Parts: sequence; structure tokens; C-alpha cells
Amino acid sequence: MPLYFDSAEHYRIIQELLAIGNEANRTWPTTSYYHLGYHAIIAALTIITSAEPSQIMLLFGQLILAAIPLPIYFLIHRATFSKSAAILGVTLAAFGWFMPAHAVNWGKYPALLSLVLIQFAFGIAILKKRWMFALTALATMLIHTRSMILLVMLGVAWFLSFAWEKQDRNKRIVSFGLTVTLLGLLIVLVYRNQILSPILDPYLIWVTLLTGLLAAAVFQAFPHLVIFPILAILFMLAGIFIPVTSSLTLLDRPLVEMVLFLPLAFLGGLGSIRLPKFATPILAVFIIVNAWMTISFAPSKCCQLVSQDDSTALNWMGRHIPKDAVIAIAGVDLNVNAFGRPMRGAGIDAGIWIKPLTKNETLALPNTTDFASTEAHDLLCRNGVTHIYVGERPQSFSPDFAEMIPEWYETIFSLPKTHIVKVLNCGK
Repeated sequence: MPLYFDSAEHYRIIQELLAIGNEANRTWPTTSYYHLGYHAIIAALTIITSAEPSQIMLLFGQLILAAIPLPIYFLIHRATFSKSAAILGVTLAAFGWFMPAHAVNWGKYPALLSLVLIQFAFGIAILKKRWMFALTALATMLIHTRSMILLVMLGVAWFLSFAWEKQDRNKRIVSFGLTVTLLGLLIVLVYRNQILSPILDPYLIWVTLLTGLLAAAVFQAFPHLVIFPILAILFMLAGIFIPVTSSLTLLDRPLVEMVLFLPLAFLGGLGSIRLPKFATPILAVFIIVNAWMTISFAPSKCCQLVSQDDSTALNWMGRHIPKDAVIAIAGVDLNVNAFGRPMRGAGIDAGIWIKPLTKNETLALPNTTDFASTEAHDLLCRNGVTHIYVGERPQSFSPDFAEMIPEWYETIFSLPKTHIVKVLNCGK
């Protein structure tokens, strides 16, 4: 199965889209816009191939990853007219950091697809193809709503870099110093914030330092092309501190962590034109070898929510649990913003797949819920919960409560680490 709780929601929406037209009185799959462009593409591919949507999601995700580094070749080549610099930029985008590949573990398929389209749309904007840019920007927004924010940030950074280059020397020095100071301040704020500090995890390596040194080497030759990605990084980091609503910021932590590799890869590719011809391919090989030795290419254990026992349990539920049953699943509060309320009840085990696969309603409860307490049993009964799913993950519910209070709970399915518990004696 695709990884993490995001994938379960993607799968549910895709299934709902596939069902529209096949069943009467179908409701729209989501109460708000949720990257429906991506879901429509997967639904269409499912119809064309007659494959399982989860398999299409997995395969399409790998194809997206392979495509993400390619557009940067044309951006760097247009700026430098150097094939070797463009190839190094692609190498950096593909292998320099463990992002964006790690985002597949988070199920961030719409955001990953939008990264391809953002680069394409930005390149079209530079070429001043207005109608084509408008269509591409619309497609990008349909894939991922925040991609439009990223496009605007890139556009503003591009125009400001040109405006900066036209200023007199003193103004350029002052504004450059201010930009670097603000960027340094934002990096410190991110680093010292427990919620946001993971943004920097992929980039605190020697490849980033090398990128900065290469950029410094070509600053005098391409001042505005160096300032442009620096401003883009500044805007992206600032976006995670700008509140939009009480619970949302302009950009969130995972998206910024995913996308920072693009301006860095552009800087590195641009700076490589100062290297001797023989040095560029050697550096590219070093980057690839470093990735091979330091980055895991296997699915991350952090995000594998469904084990073999879980798959067996979910299949059993589909055959034996009534369709009107309500299942309690384990959840935690997840905060990906500098401000605002956390995401309530984020799934942390295979229980998140119950609704997409069995169509049963679920209720996410804190994974620390003490089901042996009267309050917890009353809560289950008030919400019409009929069963409790105990998954295999370390943060799943503890299964011991069923044996402690047999008058309230009965284990009706059990494997070594996965259990399904029936709630008894509601209303008594």
C-alpha cells in the first residue's frame, strides 16, 4: 500500500471519483478542494489501465520523481548556455539531497507532481508565452493549490533580482546585505523552532555548502541569477511564518522542506560554469556516489503504516464487519505550521485505511486513550463506535484493555500484533 496517512485520503477520494456516475446519489468526495487535479489523473489512469488505484499511485509517484529534476536542465542551460552546468543542476536536483524523494514516504504525490509543473510554468513565463503560461499555471493550481503561491514567489524573486541589478552599487550592497541578514535570521528562527527545524534536515550537508561556494564564484558574472534563488529561498522560509487563517500559514513545513532543493540545485548548476571542464563530471559522480552511500532508497519505516497482519485484518473486516459499523482508530495531533492549531487525529497506523477500503466510518481517538476507564467507554458509546482497531505500529492502541474488562470489550479478530475489538454493553 502507499505510505503514510495522506495516501489513504488520496485513495479514498480517487475511489469516490471512480464511483461518481456508477451509483445514484453520489456525494462529492471532499467538502473542500483537495488537490483534485491529481486525483482526477489517477482516476483516469485507473479506468484506462484497469489497474488498482493504489498500484497506479505507487508507479505514478516514481515516474513523477524521475521527471522532477529534468526541467531544471532547460532553466540552467538558458541562463548559461552550458550543457555541463545544466547536467550538474539536474544531478543536484536528483541526488544532491534526500528531498524530494523522501516526500513519497509522506504520500505527497500532488505536491511532487506540482513541482514538475511549477518549473515548466516558470520557464514558459520567462519565454513570455502568456496563454501557455496561464494554462500551465491553472493546471498547476488544480494539482496543488499552494503551487500558485510558489509560482508567485518565484515570479516576484525574478523581477526583484532584475530590479536589484539595475540599482547603483551602494544600493545593491545595502539591499544584498539586508537580504542575506533576513535569510540568516529566518534560518536561525527555523532551526530553533521544534516544529519547523526538520525543514533544514535534508540540507545541512556538504552538498549545500558546495552549492553556496559555487554560487559565490559566479556572483560577479551573473549577479541577478544568484540573487534570484536566494530571494526565492527567503520568500519560501518567510511563507511558513505568515498566517492565513487561525490554523494555516501561507506555506507549511513539509512543502517548504520538499521544494528548497530547486533553488539550491539552480545555484549549484549555475556556479559550476567556473569549474574546469574535467571537474564537472567528476563532481557529478561524487554527488551520485554520496547519495548512494548516505541516502536510503527503501521505503522509510517511519511511514509504513500497513503490515502483512494489518492487510489480513483489513481484508477480514471487509468481509465480516457490518457496513454501518463505526471503528475507533488511533490518531495523534500533528503540527506542521509555525502558528495555529495542530491537525487533529492524524492517522498513525493501518486504521487510517479502514474507511477507504471497507467504507466503514471511523473515529480517530488519541493513541493514549485509556479504554479501561468509564469515560472512554462512555465516549465510544456516545459516538456509536462498535469496534476498535488495534494496529501493529508502536503508537497504536495497546490491546491489553480487552482482557481487563471483558464485559465491555471482546476481541473478535487477533493476530500477533493486530487486533479488532468489539465494543459491548453500550446503553447499559
